[in-house]
Amino acid sequence: MLSIKRLSLSACLSAAGLLAACASSHAPAPGRIADAPTALDQYRIKTHDAPDQVGLTIHRDGLSPAQHDALAAFAARWRAADGAVVTLQVPSDAPDADAARTFVMAAESTLAVLGVPYDRLHTVSYIQGPAAKPLVLASFNTVLAEGPDCGKVGWENLSATKDNQPYKKFGCTLVANIAAQIADPRDLRGETALAPADNTRRMQILSGYRTGKVTASQKDSQANGAVSQSVGAQ
Repeated sequence: MLSIKRLSLSACLSAAGLLAACASSHAPAPGRIADAPTALDQYRIKTHDAPDQVGLTIHRDGLSPAQHDALAAFAARWRAADGAVVTLQVPSDAPDADAARTFVMAAESTLAVLGVPYDRLHTVSYIQGPAAKPLVLASFNTVLAEGPDCGKVGWENLSATKDNQPYKKFGCTLVANIAAQIADPRDLRGETALAPADNTRRMQILSGYRTGKVTASQKDSQANGAVSQSVGAQ
């Protein structure tokens, strides 16, 4: 009888071990990284090359105020991307070829005034086809950051913690927000070099230190503050 009880207890323990193994093994959720080293690495930001493009409807009278503003914003993004080559695509099948030629020259002049040098402008032609309005397309290559689509990852029972594993959406929203807010996605590729140090300021600090002068910045008088003291009612 004792041997039978021991056998039953051993069988129960083996069965419990098998159940625990089944509970701890689970497939990764769609969109997650199966071999993530930590729970914070379940989701990652992807980067890919893409054109930053703006379309300008051809006007015989040149650029409109709205188009000038659009090119100003375009030039600002171009400067932030460290000045790649700007390509101007002109429709070769435009109904009014003279108007298209005059318009693209106005676009080139506007971009030059906005800081894009002529040697960074490249004009090519393209066939637009039967479109409603002929467009001049200004574009340059840039890098975009793409975060995970958290809406495609379903929720599970967050109270089921027997396997001690992170839930499917853990960290998804955080990574998606970072991808949407990052200023320069090239930083994720390690391509952006550090700006040179301010050697003039460095030499001023070293010179002051060697001569025994105070090297800290002067205190701004507007930064002074005092804790207010309240007097209780008498």
